[in-house]
Amino acid sequence: MSKQIIFNGKVVTREKVISKGYVTVSGGRIESVAEGSPDDAPDSMKIDAQGGWIAPGLVDIHLHGNGGFWGFFAADEIIKMANSLTLFGVTSFAPATVSLPHSQVIKSIGEMKKAMSKQAAGSDVSVIPGESFDTGARIIALNIEGPYINPVRPGAHLPPAIRNPIDKEIDEILAAVGENTPMLMTVAPEIEGGLALIDRLVAARALPSIGHSDATAEQTHEAIAHGANHFTHLFNAVRPFHQREPGCAFAALSDPGCSVEIILDNIHVHPDAAKVALAMKAPDKLVLVSDSIHAAGLPDGDYSVWGLKVTMKNNAVTLADGTFAGSALTLNNAVKNAIGLLGASPELAFRCASSNGLSKLGMAGEIGVLESGKIADIAIFDNDFNCMATMIAGQIVYKK
Repeated sequence: MSKQIIFNGKVVTREKVISKGYVTVSGGRIESVAEGSPDDAPDSMKIDAQGGWIAPGLVDIHLHGNGGFWGFFAADEIIKMANSLTLFGVTSFAPATVSLPHSQVIKSIGEMKKAMSKQAAGSDVSVIPGESFDTGARIIALNIEGPYINPVRPGAHLPPAIRNPIDKEIDEILAAVGENTPMLMTVAPEIEGGLALIDRLVAARALPSIGHSDATAEQTHEAIAHGANHFTHLFNAVRPFHQREPGCAFAALSDPGCSVEIILDNIHVHPDAAKVALAMKAPDKLVLVSDSIHAAGLPDGDYSVWGLKVTMKNNAVTLADGTFAGSALTLNNAVKNAIGLLGASPELAFRCASSNGLSKLGMAGEIGVLESGKIADIAIFDNDFNCMATMIAGQIVYKK
C-alpha cells in the first residue's frame, strides 16, 4: 500500500481546523497531519481536496437504511447499504432494527452479524486489510431499537410489536449478539421491567438508551443512575416538555453524564430546540445521527416501510397521518446543518458526527479523529459538504 497525501484542504482536527493543510497516510494509518502544502513526493498518491474539508470519516450509530437498502433484513442487502453510505462520507455505522416479533429480532441480529463477518474492515477497527475490499462502511455495532418501548410513544413503530421485556427474549437477544459485539438498545425505562432490562444490558456491557418513552424527569434520572446514560433521537417520540414536569428529554439534557442523539434535518427538531441541546451538552455528549430509512439518498416519492406506505418529500418521510417514519437525512448534511443552522464550529460538528458516537460504544481509540498513528478512516467534502472521496483504513472506497 503506497503512501497517500491528501492535500489542499481544510483539515478538521479534534480541537481546530487547519485552514490549509494536508494528511499523509501510510500502511493504512495516518502518518502526519500538518499545515501548509506537502513536500514533493513523486512516489506517493496525491489526492487534491480542492479547498474542501479533510475530515474524520463519519460515524452513524443510528440508521435503518440508505440508498434503497435496509440494514436489518438480509446480510447481502446490509453490505449494499454499507457501500451506499460511503457516498456520504460514512466510514462506520450501527444498523438499527425496529420493533418486531421476537423471532424476527433474532433473525435480524443473525443477518447483521453475517454482514459483519463478510467485511474485511469490520467491527475490529484495529484490523487493516492487506488487500482492496468492497464491503463498504464498517459495521461496528448493532442497534436494537424496540420492541421494549412505551406504546403511547410509538413513533412509526408498529404498535402490535411493542411489548414489555420478557426474560427469555432478553437471554436470546444477548446470546445472539454475543459478548464481543458492541450493542445499544432503546428502552423506555418506565414500562414494566424497564429498569431491570437496563440493569441486564449494563451487566452485559451493552449500552441502554432511553427512547420512545413517556418517562417523567424523576423516572429518567433513575434510569440514568442505573446506567442508561444515552438518549435515542432527542425530543422525538417522547413525553413533551412542561415547566412543572420537564419529561425525559429535558431530564437527559440536564444530566451531565447523559449523551443525546439528535436528528438534525431541520424537520425532526426545530433549530431553536437543537440550539438548547448544543448549549447544554458538553462537546462529547451530543451525537448526530440520521435515523434514516432505506429511501435516504433516493428521489422523493412513495416507499414502503415494513408494510406501511410512506411519502418522502423535501427530506421529510411521513406516514399517511403525518407521523414521521424515520428520516431521509444523510450524516454529511447533519454536519452541514450543525454549522449552518446552529452555528456550531466545524470541528465540533464533525466531532458530533464521528468520535462522539464511537466514545459511547467504547470504540474511540483507533478511529474517529485525524491524528498521527490513528487508522486512516477519512472523508473529503466540498464546501457544500457533498462527499468527494471516502477512505477506510487507507483505501479509497468511494471517489466522486
